[in-house]
Amino acid sequence: MINNFGVESPRVAVFGLDGTPYSFLKSEIEAGTLPHLGSLVSRGEFRQMETEIPAISSVAWASFMTGVNPGEHGIYGFTDRKPGTYDITFPNYGDLKAEPVWDRISRAGGRCCVLNVPSTYPARPLNGVLVSGFVAPTLQRAVYPPEAFDYLSRSGYRIDVDASLARRSLDLLIDDLHATLEKRREAILHFLSQENWDFFMAVFTGTDRLHHFLWRFYVEGDAVYRPEFLRYYRRLDEIIGEIFSLMPADTALFMLSDHGFCGIEKEVFLNPLLAQAGLLALRGSEPKTIADLDAGSTRAYCMDPGRIYLNLRGREPGGIVAPEAAEGILDQITALLTGLRDPENGGQVIEWVARGKEIFSGPCAEAGPDLVAVPKPGYDLKGRMAEEIFARPQLLSGMHTHNDAFVFVDSVAGAEAPAHIRGLAPLIEKTWGGVA
Repeated sequence: MINNFGVESPRVAVFGLDGTPYSFLKSEIEAGTLPHLGSLVSRGEFRQMETEIPAISSVAWASFMTGVNPGEHGIYGFTDRKPGTYDITFPNYGDLKAEPVWDRISRAGGRCCVLNVPSTYPARPLNGVLVSGFVAPTLQRAVYPPEAFDYLSRSGYRIDVDASLARRSLDLLIDDLHATLEKRREAILHFLSQENWDFFMAVFTGTDRLHHFLWRFYVEGDAVYRPEFLRYYRRLDEIIGEIFSLMPADTALFMLSDHGFCGIEKEVFLNPLLAQAGLLALRGSEPKTIADLDAGSTRAYCMDPGRIYLNLRGREPGGIVAPEAAEGILDQITALLTGLRDPENGGQVIEWVARGKEIFSGPCAEAGPDLVAVPKPGYDLKGRMAEEIFARPQLLSGMHTHNDAFVFVDSVAGAEAPAHIRGLAPLIEKTWGGVA
């Protein structure tokens, strides 16, 4: 199409496989398990990609869609502190402080179709169609325009898998994964054919759910659930082959995951670590969240997955840490974290610790954590209140990693695949052309 700037723009299609590791995908492509993906990635550059820290889907997808770091887009986790309180809030699309790539293309005259991208609820207007992904509690506010809602509600569209089924039976979860996948396929094929799109994006989030609950069975070669794990990917591979067979030949294709995955050895709760060091005090017999901390006796607290905040005077409502004392306490916590050892094998738990000011920059940086702990593979950091620091994993067997996401850029785009997830939005804008 000729956009508003008089530039001939190719169509651009982007597909996400939530949480699919590069190492896994490369291995299964080489094994011949995923022939359609194998054929696709042979047409361009397929590489490992770093993602955001902390490695949380809401943070990573926000960085992907805007091309900027959390210090600019303002999303640091699925939960955050409500300004001026210790209460917990759930950031949504309305809290995103930077503009997504599809809004920029829409404003430049391109028609966009955006399906199931996490953290895009509630849906808001654009030149095209937007169907929110996780976390969208209802379909009613998850779809723009109303005509798209009418189709999706009639078709039985599924926003997400019912992960609670795993508590009853992995078999029920697997059935639901496949049912949701088929509804995702139907919607993608519908909008591909019905919309005169210039930019099309869809994300498959069932991969992330599959990994969280079945990763151990895949790695350990379980006789029942490893084949089920791969059956899901084989069906996804068929669907991807079907989708890409319908793309116009001159479409520039991109694929990515928002983070990698690995198995969980132990869950690690950092708030009891802070409490044992005398840095955190709690109120009540059963504290649940940071809303239950004793502000007058607390110098630091943790939120998922490894975000450490000082109880800073002038920032937190009951802050007691003087600004001039902050660096010394951050040094103390860094030493505490890097010195944490697995009580069973003596192994190091924390890979490294970064100051927030070292990795976040921009107008929203002050709302970010003061420290971010990045764990060794297998140690799943938690911000929940708990009595013990270490626990065996229960239902979940897979955790996110920041350094094993994947990216694919086909030859039509004519550009090098980025090394970091933030590099995709600028590349998409450049490929589409004429965005200002």
